[in-house]
Amino acid sequence: MRCSILFAAALIAVHISSVHATTIVLARTSNEIVIGADSKVTDTFGTNLNKRACKIQQIDDLFIAIEGLELDRQTGFSVPEVSRQALTLRPSAPAAEKVSILMGFLVTGLLTELSHLKAHEPQTYFKKIEGGQLFLKIIVAVFENGRPLVFVRSFRALQYNPGQIGVAVIPDDCLADCKSVVATRFLGETDAIEDLPEETPDFWKSGLSDGVRRLIEIEIEARSEYVGPPIDIVRITPNGAQWIKKKTDCSDSRPAGKRQKP
Repeated sequence: MRCSILFAAALIAVHISSVHATTIVLARTSNEIVIGADSKVTDTFGTNLNKRACKIQQIDDLFIAIEGLELDRQTGFSVPEVSRQALTLRPSAPAAEKVSILMGFLVTGLLTELSHLKAHEPQTYFKKIEGGQLFLKIIVAVFENGRPLVFVRSFRALQYNPGQIGVAVIPDDCLADCKSVVATRFLGETDAIEDLPEETPDFWKSGLSDGVRRLIEIEIEARSEYVGPPIDIVRITPNGAQWIKKKTDCSDSRPAGKRQKP
């Protein structure tokens, strides 16, 4: 059962230039983690920008996937850049500590960003942020000491009074107490696939990578206006990481740990 514990931080600020109408699927067993994502990019109101995004990124031995308010070109706010700074600040720290540092960095940046967005793009703020909407979700995944760790965080704005905005951080992790044989986390556009693995006998019989690919393909077929190919898929095991599918325009990474050969 998924846990929801609220962590609140106060103050101000956000502004959005573009967001991804994304589908991200994670499947995890005790032996492997597979993350898949589509590539389509739309603006705040769902208009196709005819661009492709690399929605799964590697930072040392950590993999991060992002859905929602990722980048604001006008203010310079960037979740990928914040993530790189935070997750490499203490290279030898445990993954949980690195994620805690990342949350501090993100909340600090979001307080400024949300305030800017509300002041300068009120229509965008009303559509994507106001009213307790989840405007940003991230996954951080890694094998640490032979154990699969999946950290999931969702963010929503809190309006304390007309002049004060806070940020609530909601965890939905899959760590040592995650008992499902195949645990899943879905981010973004997932209406067509939300209960499909549980309702389909032997859904994962052909493997996690194939199952994740099938789920994203189904969502693309159902919501092609928001979700589109190509699909990127990475498989993580105690021996390293293997990209099952990867766009050529996504930069290659050089993690500190071992890489698993294809």
